[in-house]
Amino acid sequence: MNKGYLIAHVTVSDPVAYSEYARAAGEAMQEFNPKIIAWSGQYENLEGESHERHVVFEFASFDEARRFYKSPGYQAARLLRAGAATGTFVLVEGPEG
Repeated sequence: MNKGYLIAHVTVSDPVAYSEYARAAGEAMQEFNPKIIAWSGQYENLEGESHERHVVFEFASFDEARRFYKSPGYQAARLLRAGAATGTFVLVEGPEG
C-alpha cells in the first residue's frame, strides 16, 4: 500500500492562537499515528510563495492522510487556525512502504 503525506507550509500571524491550533491538531492526530518526516528547521524557498514553517507527516496510506484531515477532531482544530496563520496544505501519495 502506498504511503500518504500531509505537507503543510504555514506563516503564523498570531502565535498565541496558533499554539491552541497546534495543541488541538496534535490531539486529533494521535489516533492516526503519523510519522514526522520533516518539521521546520532550516529551509530554502526556491520558488513560489514563501512560508516560515514547514512540516511533512507520513501516514499509512493516502486515504488515511485524507481521513485525518477530514476527521471531526482535525476540522475543529482547523477552525482555531483561521485568523492565526495562512498556508498551503497538500496531500500527496508516496511509494509503497
